[in-house]
Amino acid sequence: MAFYETLARISTDPIVGLLQLAGKDTSPNKLTAIIGSAADDAGNLIIPQAVIDSARELAEKGINMEYAPSTGLAGLAELMSLEFIGQKTCEELSKNGVLRAEIVTAAGTNAIATTLLACTGRDDEIITHNPHWAGYDSIVLGIDRKPLVNFDILDGQDNFNFEDFDSSIQLITSRNPKTKITILLNTPYDNPLGKDFGNTVWDRIAEILAKYKENEILLVIDTAYIDFGPTGKDYRRLSFLPSLFQKINSPNFNVVIAATVSKSFAMYGARVGVATLLTTNEQNANNWRDIAGGCIRGTFSNASRFGQEIAMDILKNPAKLANVHQFQEDSSKLISKRREVLLELISANLPEEFKIIKPDSGFFVSLKVSTHKYQDTTYANALYEKILASQLYMPMISNQFLRIPVCGLNESKLTQVITRLAQVAHSMTAKI
Repeated sequence: MAFYETLARISTDPIVGLLQLAGKDTSPNKLTAIIGSAADDAGNLIIPQAVIDSARELAEKGINMEYAPSTGLAGLAELMSLEFIGQKTCEELSKNGVLRAEIVTAAGTNAIATTLLACTGRDDEIITHNPHWAGYDSIVLGIDRKPLVNFDILDGQDNFNFEDFDSSIQLITSRNPKTKITILLNTPYDNPLGKDFGNTVWDRIAEILAKYKENEILLVIDTAYIDFGPTGKDYRRLSFLPSLFQKINSPNFNVVIAATVSKSFAMYGARVGVATLLTTNEQNANNWRDIAGGCIRGTFSNASRFGQEIAMDILKNPAKLANVHQFQEDSSKLISKRREVLLELISANLPEEFKIIKPDSGFFVSLKVSTHKYQDTTYANALYEKILASQLYMPMISNQFLRIPVCGLNESKLTQVITRLAQVAHSMTAKI
């Protein structure tokens, strides 16, 4: 008999497992490029003044240690939906008969996990893109779901791969024509590629999904980096949603927007997010808070009250919210400047085995690793072993994409990372 009945393991997560490995290395030669948090050039987290002020003011009044409701503080989920989806888009959805129901979660990871726990069964297959944030694999292991079905998100020209997206849906429907189609997409400015494919791509996605409108369709959109586009905050980034519902035109089509203040407000440890269900099915909307709330109650009971109070205070205060938006704009500009430096370093120092996936914005830059000799991941895996042996700790996503967190590394640190990566790469290239 086995003691453990789950396949979930921190050590198999390419991000968290790597953090543990790097933490054991006490050498001064160690270089880490792992964490996706916005930091200044001194390596300190960039925190909006509004967050600091709200936390201080709330603490001075006396911290409330009462339980928060499992569904979140009254009114917070609605405010968060408006902040991330946008007032105008919400109004247009409502005019088109799309209902909205939301629930406060313990940040974005829990918004995704709660949605999948509430809306999928153990036999359901969940589609996502390759490469993707490694946490998705940890989520499905943690809630005892099947391994993810991956489609290559980029075609040969680094555009959205409609053919592979459609093929992934065809694959699961060929196994079970009546299956629920669950799709998990990280957009805009995904982790790890930083891509934003735009409304034209969403029009084509709608055309593909419309072919399966007889199936129950759940589209989960992870918007963790939505506020870090080229100009920071832009309430139009989910403006494709009303058109998406119109084009698919099915009561079986449902969307959940998973959003978080972890990145957007730099409240990483406060763990406050929102899962917003958009649906034309009234019964689905009416039951969302009850059923998703029941999943929260049955796992961690309720999210941090203090974190929720900080988020609520900011969202109700136009001046404080404006300060957060300024932080988003300033951080985006800082990251963009670092990104330009990094891209120049890569072009000047790395061999052809490293292909830059040029991001549109976001926190990361990714390099696809391959050779003409090895079109699979053989070279990438061998290279990664050498990278770790050199005491450079950076994630390899989907066995082929090296992810560099430009959000948290200053120009000097980026130079060190690329210099060491180049040394390892050139030693490997000489052996090919």
